[in-house]
Amino acid sequence: MEIETNSTNCSTSNEALSYQKALDLAQAGLHAEALEIIQEHLVSAPDDTEALNDTGVILHCLGHCDQAVAHLVKARTLEPDSGEIIWNLSEAYLDARQPEKAVELFEDMQRLGVLNVDVLNRTANVFLNNNDLSGAVDMLERSLEILPDQQILRPMIDVIRNKMPKTDTSIGK
Repeated sequence: MEIETNSTNCSTSNEALSYQKALDLAQAGLHAEALEIIQEHLVSAPDDTEALNDTGVILHCLGHCDQAVAHLVKARTLEPDSGEIIWNLSEAYLDARQPEKAVELFEDMQRLGVLNVDVLNRTANVFLNNNDLSGAVDMLERSLEILPDQQILRPMIDVIRNKMPKTDTSIGK
């Protein structure tokens, strides 16, 4: 997740300077200070999509995944085809251990050209950590569809499948 250093939605030069200061602080790793300033900006511009996205990223950096998701969802509502917002939202969902929510974004991410094997493989890992073996296999197989040369994935899929409960097909025996 990365904070961009421009603001096109600020109505006054003071707001623009303040917003830029927040972005500069965030890029310097001073997320709490940046959050305070950018939240002040959102009071006067609650539908500033860029500021909502940036706030979501800052909150995510501070480990406040639920709040990050809320801001990113609102930003996506205002700008549904932003690859950056959708990417940031998927990252927040993964860190919140909600891979199924991230998966809901993958079709749009693919359409916008931002879906890649890295996010699919990390999603598989979160599914594994959540003990959802089927979800992990699905993500790894999808990753292989995009980049078939990931030779390590095939044995991983086999290992995961071997750990999955066997379905009893011998009904009535």
